[in-house]
Amino acid sequence: MIHVDDQTYDQGYFKSRFAQFDVHPVLSGCAGRRLAVCLQDTALWIALCLYIKEKGGTVFPLPIDTPLEGARRRAERSGCEILLVAFHDDGFEVIAIDSQNVLPDAPAGLIQTSSGTTGEPKFIERSWASIDTEIESYVSHFPEANDWTPIVACPATHSYGLICGILVALRRGLQPVIIRNLNPKFILRKLRELPSSILYSSPAMITTLAMLVKEEEPLWAVMTSGTVLQKATFEKLAKKVRHLYQQYGCSEAGCLSLGNGLLAANDQGKPLPHIAIAAGTNAGEPADIVVTLPDGRTVETRDLGYFIGDRLHFVSRIDEMINVAGFNVYPGEVEEVVLAMPGIRDAVVFKKSRGFGGEQVCLHFVSEETIPADAVRAFCAGRLATHQIPMNIARVEAIPRLPNGKISRKALAEAPPAPSLTF
Repeated sequence: MIHVDDQTYDQGYFKSRFAQFDVHPVLSGCAGRRLAVCLQDTALWIALCLYIKEKGGTVFPLPIDTPLEGARRRAERSGCEILLVAFHDDGFEVIAIDSQNVLPDAPAGLIQTSSGTTGEPKFIERSWASIDTEIESYVSHFPEANDWTPIVACPATHSYGLICGILVALRRGLQPVIIRNLNPKFILRKLRELPSSILYSSPAMITTLAMLVKEEEPLWAVMTSGTVLQKATFEKLAKKVRHLYQQYGCSEAGCLSLGNGLLAANDQGKPLPHIAIAAGTNAGEPADIVVTLPDGRTVETRDLGYFIGDRLHFVSRIDEMINVAGFNVYPGEVEEVVLAMPGIRDAVVFKKSRGFGGEQVCLHFVSEETIPADAVRAFCAGRLATHQIPMNIARVEAIPRLPNGKISRKALAEAPPAPSLTF
């Protein structure tokens, strides 16, 4: 049984859907086939995903707002044979895809996208067997949530919401609540209706909710993932949630680490038991985070991190690190200092080329009142090394964020200089 907003879908619903799929000319023979799916109906998507998994097919869920031509293009490039784009009169609209990228020997599983180096999405495939292993490891690593109702306020097509929020809940015998209405007040109402619940959502949404919650009426449990919370938000949230969790992962391997009792905003908890993680051994010397999977394969996450004891700490993406005259600058460290300056509400640090192969530290910040660039530099000078101090500074109306709350520093680096508000 699942709930979508205020609607309940019981076992009868899923039995009825499975019976329809069993006589569908395409779905009944989905074993060994690759299907891209773009549906508005969340309950239908969950039923279809479970059916394809059970039958041994491969599914590629697309965001519900993907235009038809965009869905066709992604289906073709991911090697899918079929695109299912609508549901009407108890039937799917089936579009055949003539793809040259089909991988006939690939095991059945789930296709997800990740950011590619060329700007085009990179297609990541994971077998259902590897996902089942992750789910079992996740449940054993995180037994505290065995009786908590998951409230999934993030896309049910993304691995975070789908695997960690929904499939883990079903494995535990729980009834997940999937939120389509992303009005923060609606989510807060659902959290109050289910006092022993854990919220799965993006840092951006969690930050918004933190502003609405009173310290004397804390939420029961919150899980954040996707990007590191700003230090001020982390400290504020810790006072408004009884159980604050953070998890870290990558598209190629799923959830990698998870923990509570967080020591800092970048604390990612302990690695899940089914994988091994290598990283730096202290904060001053972060190293590539490399994952060894149960089958012995390794995944280079392209992230930098380090361990304190057995807890993993995230520093930055490798391609976001800034090299200033041979010194490494980590954007999160500079942002933490800038956000401590009175009057600054939001900030992002990124790099731009200076020519001759050099890079400079750039800063966009948001403030209610005018703050001169020299004042920002002076504030940083007492708290950062010289090579860390932002040289290119702009006060802007807002920091652009992706739907999952992340900031694309790469897009900022490649964009024309932002028109700065009057200093």
